[in-house]
Amino acid sequence: MPWPFRNSPQSLAAEPEESPSPSTRFAFRLFRELARSDATSNVFFSPSSVMLCLALVHELASGETRRAMAQTLEIAGLDVAKLAIEIDRLKSAFRPRTDAEVAFANSLWLSNHVRIPDELAARLRGLYESELAALDFGGPDSLSTINGWVNEKTRGKISRIVNQLSPLAALIAINAVYFKGPWMKPFRRELTHDGPFTNAAGKTKQLPMMRQGGDYLYYENEQLQMAVLPYKGDLAMYVMLPAEGIDGSQFSQAVSSGSWESWLAHSKRVEGSVQLPRFKVDYDAELKTPLSALGMESAFDQNRAEFELVHTDRPPVWIDRVIHRAMAEVNEEGTEAAAVTATTLAFMSMPRKPPRTFTMIVNRPFLAVIRDLATGTILFMGWIADPQ
Repeated sequence: MPWPFRNSPQSLAAEPEESPSPSTRFAFRLFRELARSDATSNVFFSPSSVMLCLALVHELASGETRRAMAQTLEIAGLDVAKLAIEIDRLKSAFRPRTDAEVAFANSLWLSNHVRIPDELAARLRGLYESELAALDFGGPDSLSTINGWVNEKTRGKISRIVNQLSPLAALIAINAVYFKGPWMKPFRRELTHDGPFTNAAGKTKQLPMMRQGGDYLYYENEQLQMAVLPYKGDLAMYVMLPAEGIDGSQFSQAVSSGSWESWLAHSKRVEGSVQLPRFKVDYDAELKTPLSALGMESAFDQNRAEFELVHTDRPPVWIDRVIHRAMAEVNEEGTEAAAVTATTLAFMSMPRKPPRTFTMIVNRPFLAVIRDLATGTILFMGWIADPQ
């Protein structure tokens, strides 16, 4: 059966067949929150980056705050050993490869007024492979030090994540991810020609449309087409194109990890042709509102947040900001993408059978997912409402 778009997005999100993967469930829940406010704008982020950063901060939390963060991150039912397995699975998606570059880095910057137990510091260095460093947040070089670290870890693609630092910041947790992958079968530049693309606002513009034919992993139903474009290095981009007439806002709120797993399970190899716009996207967002909506509200409340493992002479401690920035460039050769998540804690002050062949012309807003094939981890995902 096709997607039941007539149902409410809430009922679809609660489908019993949601993904068994905590990171995949978190990815689609966060995507819906980010896309909720404005389906006419691009949304592009790295759920792996956000999850690794917040899981690290979750290690510092206690009481109800720790439970709420675990619930939001879909790791509430995991004991210490199973959580370590999940974090290792996320990290393994960034393993070294011969034909593609994928990397992540974690860092925890501690104020001079903060200390954490040695045992916890060892866990953060070991399980999360996090760098730990003391920093005077009121010092003249603190901003350039943090942004310099971000610039280095994203190969210069993201040069800045914070514009100012408060002397009242207790600590800053940062995760950076980077991806550069060539297509398994590059698009031929001589076949790229301008074609119409109607963005989410209803405006039609001419964009360079890359063209390619071949044998693809493919799925379709009455509501969408999905084609899988493989990269070298055991990675792939999944392009999901809603059917003409499907409302973009409704689509973005209906998509769930259960839908995703169903599409993957029913995909088959099919001969076809794909037209995809060449595009760039640069996205940044404050995640306090969407994460609060997902259940983390107490962590942002200075009167309710519990971070007893952060020892300071300036209590209380709470999460002040969670900042995320991601970019990607998709062209005939492949894709380059990077993302950074920064968390600041502050002191007080059933489908149809696929056709024998298919044509997929991506001339309207679409959903794109970049996934590690070995682990199933979603490295990046986004709603491309208006390619630039």
